[in-house]
Formats: sequence, C-alpha cells, structure tokens
Amino acid sequence: MLLTIDTGNTCVGTALFSGDRIVFKNKLITPDRITVRFLKNLVGEAHLDKISSIIISSVVPYIDQSLSTAIESLFGKKAMFIDHRTRTGITIKVDTPQELGADRIADSVGGIHFSKPPLIIIDSGTATTFDIVNGNYEYIGGCIFPGIELSIRSLASNTAKLNRIAFTIPDSILGTSTEGNIRAGIYYSGIGGLEFMINEYKKITGPGATVIATGGVSFYFLNKIKNIDLYEPNLIYYGLKLIHENQGLKK
Repeated sequence: MLLTIDTGNTCVGTALFSGDRIVFKNKLITPDRITVRFLKNLVGEAHLDKISSIIISSVVPYIDQSLSTAIESLFGKKAMFIDHRTRTGITIKVDTPQELGADRIADSVGGIHFSKPPLIIIDSGTATTFDIVNGNYEYIGGCIFPGIELSIRSLASNTAKLNRIAFTIPDSILGTSTEGNIRAGIYYSGIGGLEFMINEYKKITGPGATVIATGGVSFYFLNKIKNIDLYEPNLIYYGLKLIHENQGLKK
C-alpha cells in the first residue's frame, strides 16, 4: 500500500491507498518534532506492516529530518519528499519555482486526476491559495491570501476590544452584534473575493477551465459559489499518488 503524507503548518494528514482507493485517513496537530510514536498514532497500528511506499508533501522544513528518520526507523525504508524538481507531468512556469510549496504542486497534479487542464484550484485552510494550470499542463501561477481563521485571529490580535471568536456561517450579511459583524464581514467578503478571482482567472485560462475546491474550509462556500465545479477534500493525496506512479503523468 502507498502511504501519502501531507505535512502542513497546522496539521499532518495522511491517506493510505490500496490501489486507487483510500482505505484509511487521519490527521494530527503538527508537532515540533516527528517521533516513531507520532507516526504510529498517525498511521494506525493495524496498517503499519501493509505499507510498501511513502511519499510526502511538506511545507514545514524544520520537521522534515525528524520525519525522515522516524519513517526509516518504523518502516525500514526511505520516503520520497516532493519539490519543484520532482517529475510530475506539469511544467512549473513561474519566476522562482523553488518557492512553490510542495502542497500546491501536489494539489495541481491531483486536479489532473479529476479533469483535464486548464484548471483553477482553490485550497482553503489557514491561508487560501489559487493554483492555475493551463491547457499545456503548465503551472503558471496563482495567489495567496488569509483564510477565515487567520482573518479572525488577525482582527482579534490587532483590535483591543475584540476577543477571538469561533467561526460559524452567519445567517445573514447583516450582523447585529460585534461577533455577527465579524462573521458576516469575513464570510461574505470571502464569497465575493472568490467569485471575482475565479472570473478573473478564467480570463487567463479560458472559460472552460475546471474549478476544483479543496481544503478544510472550502465547504463553507460550496452552496454560495456556483462556478465551483468540484469539491474534493482528498485532492492533495490523489496528487501525491499520481506523482508516485511512474514519477510523472503522461499528457
């Protein structure tokens, strides 16, 4: 079985593939250091002896060495870490390819599992990212801006009279309390921003681009934005799986 791992600033997620099917998923808070015990908890004792290969997307460099060491200790094999040099079937056509996060590469490749390019991929989590793949299988850029939780934390930390609030989808755009104002402002400006950016990117890719949403926060917007074609929470894992297979995609 193939073990795919997504190491993010907030959480470490994993999906275990048997053929084309995900048979196990889990997610834990990202620690300061990866240990064998952490890996056992992440993967689950029942699956440890079934894993034949491991591929990783990491945007947390300071834990990469401990993750690699723990994997070798537990599984007796090396894991593959992806980056801008990895053969993926997508050509990275940006100014500084080395700055492109492994998660954004994997998301972009994952999109090809579900649709032919051009693709507009939205990943909403701590931050929201757009990744654009044109019809020539070229990654041509995108954008990054604060996600819902980051926006709320920023307001709370920079405004003396505001406490941090938990986000829930507001009932109305018309807030009637301070918390309601914050939720309405962040949520509905988010909807408007996403719709505007999708339309602008379609001017670049062409109107036929497939729009795929992923990430833990994307589902908040699904019924509000009509031009999202697909919500796929496992997009990054499918991307890692495709990168692992044959070390690249055939066009």
